[in-house]
Amino acid sequence: MKRVKLFGKLILIFTMMTLILTVSVFGKNAKKSVSNEKVIKTLMGVDLDSLNPYKMVSSASEEIMMNVYEGLVMPSEDGGIKPAIAESYSVSEDGLTYKFKIRKGIKFHNGNPLDIKDVEYSLNRMAGKDVDKVSSSAFINIDKIIVDNEDEVNIVLTKPDSSFIYHMIEGIIPDENKENLEKIAIGTGPFKVSEYEKEYGIVLEKFDDYWGEKAKIDKVDIKIAPDSGMRFLKFLSGEIDILTHIDAKRVNELKDHTVVSGPQNLVFLLALNHKFTPFSDKRVREAINLVVDKEKLITTALDGYGVPLETNMSPAMKEVCIDNIGHKTDIEKAKALLKEAGQENLKFTLRTSTLSSIYTNSAQVLKEQLKEVGITVEIETMEWATWLDEVYTGKKHEATVIGLSGKLDPEPILIRYTTPYAKNFFNYSNKEYDDLIEKAKITNNDAERILIYKKAQEILRDDNAAVYLVDPDMLVGMKKGIKGYVFYPLAYMNFAKLTIED
Repeated sequence: MKRVKLFGKLILIFTMMTLILTVSVFGKNAKKSVSNEKVIKTLMGVDLDSLNPYKMVSSASEEIMMNVYEGLVMPSEDGGIKPAIAESYSVSEDGLTYKFKIRKGIKFHNGNPLDIKDVEYSLNRMAGKDVDKVSSSAFINIDKIIVDNEDEVNIVLTKPDSSFIYHMIEGIIPDENKENLEKIAIGTGPFKVSEYEKEYGIVLEKFDDYWGEKAKIDKVDIKIAPDSGMRFLKFLSGEIDILTHIDAKRVNELKDHTVVSGPQNLVFLLALNHKFTPFSDKRVREAINLVVDKEKLITTALDGYGVPLETNMSPAMKEVCIDNIGHKTDIEKAKALLKEAGQENLKFTLRTSTLSSIYTNSAQVLKEQLKEVGITVEIETMEWATWLDEVYTGKKHEATVIGLSGKLDPEPILIRYTTPYAKNFFNYSNKEYDDLIEKAKITNNDAERILIYKKAQEILRDDNAAVYLVDPDMLVGMKKGIKGYVFYPLAYMNFAKLTIED
């Protein structure tokens, strides 16, 4: 009997050891499986505006979520657009009707197939026909959406709009998710949202059923880190794999990393509020322009990474941007203009955001340069959310330093200065300029449209509407082995192009 009990105990011990060994082996295999997953970790300075594609405002949100949501067309690497959910499109001779042929075989991230009803719903949502307001002023002009058949849809405009097609990068969503847009992101892009925690981060996961060229990495883990210095230290320590918007002054610390640079199509400027009495005087604005040494600013604040600007358009927009006539500083003329305007002892407050060191560094450089003609500048820094609320939206400023993000089309870049534009935080008003932008919008001839836009830029330059400083180079750092970063003329980190070499 004792021998039986002993034998039973031995069997029990043997079984337990076998289980332990089995768990151990499977555990090792599990770790190997996880380690084989290709994951890229990165950081962003601000949280997403929203998971709802029709409520996203900041370029930081679009930069990430363009991997999740796709429009009828999408940005191409050369600055144009390319087919996406729509495999092709055509425009009527009168410029009023856009016909889109919808691609077959597309699936949403929830596994459901995309159909014409989803496209119809999304377009009506953009145009404000399903909700209280349009998702963008670009869609006010939509008269009606007409479905021809199961794979063709027409967008009819109330008047011609030559820039309309560029706004069709707006995301198409499944109509069954219309009640949950704030909580659940469902698109058709190469990545789907697998996790999102407000103010903490977002995880994107490769979408295996993507209709186009599939992503080469499995996952992107993006955390929120408002402090630019902290973001850099995390990259330097190896905690993250890729970092954009690197401070040019810290590039020399990245000898063990790959650093690539390219134009951002960003207009970095000193915006003067024309409703602040001194700045309503063109002589004062011209004087400030004559004092600012853009080349020194680029050297001092950007370590040489940037191109000087003379108007509200970056040279990255090659076909549209006017040629530089050559900006030169003239301290004596600036002093004379200030004296003539009765502003020899001008003082103003420069409000700027702490979102990026480029803002604070440039503000200090400008303050020192303007001292040369007796202008006193008081710098006031604030959080990005405060800047958006008080300066960009509320127009509560005398002057500010900011970078205005580029677009695929010149119209949304130049409309910022038109009198009726709600976000015209310059408070600039010029009837000739307004008329030109309106004329360009209804001009279907591309060559004529470009000439109109060039004339508009000349007005901004001659009127000293703002102090146009620089298009700073985008500096992107990556761990060795990561390749495939592509620069676009708008905020867009195309994670699907990235590869990780062993």
